[in-house]
Amino acid sequence: MEDNYRIKLDFTTSNLIKIISGKVNTKIIQNKCTLSLDSRSLMVGDIFLALKGNHTDGHSYLKQAFIKGASSAIISNMELFKKSEFPLIYVEDTYDALFKIAKYVSNRSIATRIAITGSMGKTTTKTYLADILSQYENTYSSPASFNNKWGVAIALAKVNRDTKYGIFEVGMNKVNEIGALSELINPDISIITNIGDAHIGNLGSRKAIAIEKSDIMMGMSEDSIAILPNDSEYLDLLRDRNNHRKIKFITFGKSPESDIQILPITKDKNYSILNFLIGGKTYKSKSKKSNSSIFENYMPILAVGNILGIAPNDILKRLEESEGPDGRWQDLDFGYNGGVIKLINDTYNASPESMTHAIKSVSEYRSNNVLRKIAIIGDMLELGKFTDEYHSRLVQVINDSEIDKVYFCGDILSSYFESINKDKQAQLFKSCNSIDIKEYFDIKNGDLFFFKGGNQIGLNKLVQDFINYLRL
Repeated sequence: MEDNYRIKLDFTTSNLIKIISGKVNTKIIQNKCTLSLDSRSLMVGDIFLALKGNHTDGHSYLKQAFIKGASSAIISNMELFKKSEFPLIYVEDTYDALFKIAKYVSNRSIATRIAITGSMGKTTTKTYLADILSQYENTYSSPASFNNKWGVAIALAKVNRDTKYGIFEVGMNKVNEIGALSELINPDISIITNIGDAHIGNLGSRKAIAIEKSDIMMGMSEDSIAILPNDSEYLDLLRDRNNHRKIKFITFGKSPESDIQILPITKDKNYSILNFLIGGKTYKSKSKKSNSSIFENYMPILAVGNILGIAPNDILKRLEESEGPDGRWQDLDFGYNGGVIKLINDTYNASPESMTHAIKSVSEYRSNNVLRKIAIIGDMLELGKFTDEYHSRLVQVINDSEIDKVYFCGDILSSYFESINKDKQAQLFKSCNSIDIKEYFDIKNGDLFFFKGGNQIGLNKLVQDFINYLRL
């Protein structure tokens, strides 16, 4: 958190005041400035920017910021501005001030800007891509979860003048969010990983999700390049809504019509064997990962490499070595009583598609060391009127799988536990907090524990408890 919410700027406070059209109540120290958006990580001399979020208001922490050594603060409360003895910079809207700063910094940067959106795989694609590009040039990628209007603006403002590649994740919860973020970023390259059902409760249909995702191209200039999922039923919609921008398109998928095609995956004892067809030539790779949906994220990365002139074999070699982001199919092994326990942590989030893919991948997992497969599943969130439909489907997927034991965690899934086949039922938890591992989990050598659920369910805490327990 410490660095994510601090923005080091290479211009003086007087320039900052001009950029944001601010008013001052006293003389402000004229040094190169660092903005802090969180009073907890603020350092002496920082300028505190009091943002109003969905749940908190930075103006409430003004006194705390100055106690910690803020040199001044940017606020949008005129009453505070008039009566405060603190050195203040007044603007009508502090988010608009952040937006102007981000735009100013971005306009001075030479960075190729890459924007990534999609129903799943955004963070995985971003993390792998940043790892690869950073091997060649100075690369900046937005921190985890910095994909809303605040996070994207913060990330964009942190791009240095000498940054060659800037990678930005773009999310949404409702309509008309992505277009504004695309206008802010002005992507040179945009990626839509897929169109699925994440946030369908807020948008109402897959088509509405596709329309919103297509707005990632709204801020793109002529001759920019969009990388699109060829297998999506909405491919034509994605292209047609943006044809007037004269954007170039690169497609990826399983279909032979894709510019970047993944061929059927085969497996040997320890590896998934991958083959990609690019420009009529086949490129081979292998991976110890067992979740096939992760490999679909490789294709847009290969497409970016093709645009930037990076050899596919070099990209695939790096992908073989990369660990990937936290909480996304992290495959961990622990010695236990002379044997091995496998833990697969996929707790970052859960959409209906990613949940189905993951459970099928666990079901198909083969290893001489794995004797029993145990799934700890949390609620899927933000499904609205589709909540019952998708959780009912989840039960069917589990019942049809080769998973041996199932634990459910959360209020939603509590209504579905009895629908799980009796021989698979293990335990229902209304909450993931304070679960005694020794009491509820009969851990044996050869067990595979798989964890997945909505980010707010708290399964990541249970995973850490498991890790601590198995390391003892």
